[in-house]
Amino acid sequence: MLSALLSLTVLAAPAAASPAASKPPPSGIVFLEDDYRSALAKAKAEKKPLFLDSWATWCHSCLSMRSFVFPDAGLRPVKDAVVWLAVETEAEKNREVVEKFPADGLPTFLMIDPDTEQVIGRWLGTSSVNEMRHFVQETAASWQAARKGGKVSEAARAEQEGHAAQQKKDHAAAAAAYRRAVSLSTPTDPLRPERINLLLSALAATRTPEALKECVALAGAELPRIKATPTGAELADSAATCAAKAGDNPEAKALLAAGLKRLNELAADPKAALSADDRSSIYASVADHLDELKRHDEAVAAMRKRAAVLESAAAKAPDVATAATFDAHRTETYLYLGEPAKAEKLLAAREKEMPGDYNPPARLARVLLEQKRAPEAEAAVNRALALMTQGPRKVGILGLKARILEAQGKDRAPVLQEQLSLLRSLPASQRNPETEQKVEAELKALGSGPHAAR
Repeated sequence: MLSALLSLTVLAAPAAASPAASKPPPSGIVFLEDDYRSALAKAKAEKKPLFLDSWATWCHSCLSMRSFVFPDAGLRPVKDAVVWLAVETEAEKNREVVEKFPADGLPTFLMIDPDTEQVIGRWLGTSSVNEMRHFVQETAASWQAARKGGKVSEAARAEQEGHAAQQKKDHAAAAAAYRRAVSLSTPTDPLRPERINLLLSALAATRTPEALKECVALAGAELPRIKATPTGAELADSAATCAAKAGDNPEAKALLAAGLKRLNELAADPKAALSADDRSSIYASVADHLDELKRHDEAVAAMRKRAAVLESAAAKAPDVATAATFDAHRTETYLYLGEPAKAEKLLAAREKEMPGDYNPPARLARVLLEQKRAPEAEAAVNRALALMTQGPRKVGILGLKARILEAQGKDRAPVLQEQLSLLRSLPASQRNPETEQKVEAELKALGSGPHAAR
C-alpha cells in the first residue's frame, strides 16, 4: 500500500504549473495526477470518496477551472473531504479510467465510491467556487452517511441511479432517474440546479421528440429562477438550444428569445459568479443562435464583446500559461471576425513562449490554412504532430493536415490511413463511428481502401 501511494505524481492546481516547483494554492487542494489505481487505494485507505477531474490540455474550460476555481481559497473547507485526482484523457496510460468513466464532454467532474467504483456524483462543465464547494460537500456527506448506515436523501439516491445509468450510456433510464432526483429536491437544495442540468443533458442525449418537448417545458419553467452562476448560464443555454430545436411554434420562439435575453444579461453582469471563460462561452453561444436566426450583425456584436472579455482576461493573467488558457477562444473569435492576422500574431508568439506545447502550432496551422497559406500551414501542423502522442485530439490534427495537403494537391491518403488507424485504436468511449465512416469513404474515393489501416 505505502509503495503504491509513494508512486503518485503530485500536482498542485493549476495543472499548467510545474509539479516540482508548485506549492499548494490558497485552497490547499493538491491533485494526484494520472494514477487512478493508486488514488483509489488512497481513497479506500482514508475512507473518502474519490474526486475525478477528466481534462485535456486543449480544453480551455478545463484549464480555466484548474487556473481559477480549484486554487481558490473558497474551496479550502472541502480540501480534505475527498481524494483529488486529475486524469489527462488523451494519455494512453489513462485508457482504463477513460473507458470505465466515459465523459460526454470536458470538463467532467465525478465523485466515485472507492469501494464499489460507482459514480456517486457528476458535475458537467464549469462551476463557480461556491457551486463546486456545495457539490463536494453534499456528495461527500451523503456518501459518508450511507457508509455509516445513516439516512441518505431520496433525491441523492435517485441522482446516483441516474449516474449509474449514464455510465452505461442508458440515457432514457438516466433521464428517468434524474427526473425523480429533481422532483425530490427541495427548492433550496444547492444541488437542485445541477440536477436539472443533468436531466436536460440526458433528455438531449435521447434525441426523441418527446424528450425535446420535456426539455423545452422544463427549461422554460426554470429560466426565471436561475442564478448568475455557470450552472444558471448552462440552463439558460439549454433553454435556448431546446427552443431552437423544437421548431417554429410560439412557445419555442418565446423561450428562445427569453433564453438569449438571459444569456446576454449574465455575460454583461459584472457581479455574476462567472469566469472570463464562462462569459466567453456565453457570447459564443449567443452568436451561434443569432446566426441561425439570420441576425448576423447582432452575432458579430456578440463576438466583439467576446473578444474584449478574452483580451482583458489575457492581459491580466499572472503568467504565460494562464494567458494561454484563452488562446482557443481568441483564435476562433478572431477568425469569425475576419481578423486572422491577430490570431497569427498571438499564436506565433505563444509557440515561442511554450515550445513544448502542441496547441499553438496546431491552432496556427488552422489560421494559416484559412489565409490560403498552405505550405506554411503544413510546416506548422507538422511541428504540432511532432509534439503529440496518440489520442482523440491527434485525430483532429491529422484531419487538419489532410485538408492542408488537399489544398496543395498533395497525396493525403497516408495521413487519412493514419487517422483511421488511430480512430480504431481509441478507447470505446472515445471512438466516433461517424468520423470513421467519413474517413473510410474519403479513402475509398481516393482509391485507397481502409484495409491497410485495419
